[in-house]
Amino acid sequence: MRAKGWAWFIRHGTLSFGCAFIFYGLSSLLGLDSIYLFIVTSGAFGLGIWISITEAKTKKHEEEFYMMIDFFQQVLALFKHHPKIYFSFTESINLTKGELKEALEKWIEDLQEGRPLNDSARCFLNAYPHFVIGNLIHLMVAVELFGTHDYGLSLDIIQDDIEEWAEDTILYKQMEKQQRNRIVLLSLFSLIIAYFSQSMLKKTGLQTQMELTNVSLLIFLMMIEITIGVVQQLLSNQWIERSEEIWRT
Repeated sequence: MRAKGWAWFIRHGTLSFGCAFIFYGLSSLLGLDSIYLFIVTSGAFGLGIWISITEAKTKKHEEEFYMMIDFFQQVLALFKHHPKIYFSFTESINLTKGELKEALEKWIEDLQEGRPLNDSARCFLNAYPHFVIGNLIHLMVAVELFGTHDYGLSLDIIQDDIEEWAEDTILYKQMEKQQRNRIVLLSLFSLIIAYFSQSMLKKTGLQTQMELTNVSLLIFLMMIEITIGVVQQLLSNQWIERSEEIWRT
């Protein structure tokens, strides 16, 4: 447990100290008193840990999404030539890992035990209920159960849906990252404006209520930290939208 704790601290600590150092420098430039400086720096340290954790989650969701797309494209290509679910899955499962692999292994195990296709498919769709996946699975089950000579065109349509789904999701996530970067840049500009405003107040002698100024700057800096934290949380959401999961039972 101690080794895991150190590994966790090392993994997230670098960014935390870096974030704390940046906000410490900014707070010092703005002339915050010691107690307020400590509060802002502590918040920045926590923000650094939060950014590191959410970035790791975002990377994990991204890897899982690409893996899932690659897997179903491979399954679809194999099923076109040999319309058997068991064959398509066993030949493609080496592309997967983690939760997706566990769900597939459970489905393959059910097929080996002779469980009906519809029942075994329902268990898998509960884990991955996206409408494109659901359409593909239901079509594969129907083809294997009832047979048809015209399933190739339907598979081509679903393949196009998978490609469009991947492109739209990737584009949307790129837009989210761009918005995050814009928010960080605007926060930086606001800090620059605050610094020059503070300097002007000192030079003109209008800064008479230091305690009120310190509280205002503290709230201002903490709001920037909270804003960045909320944006990071939004980025770490799963790549599969809940509104598109229509096959969950």
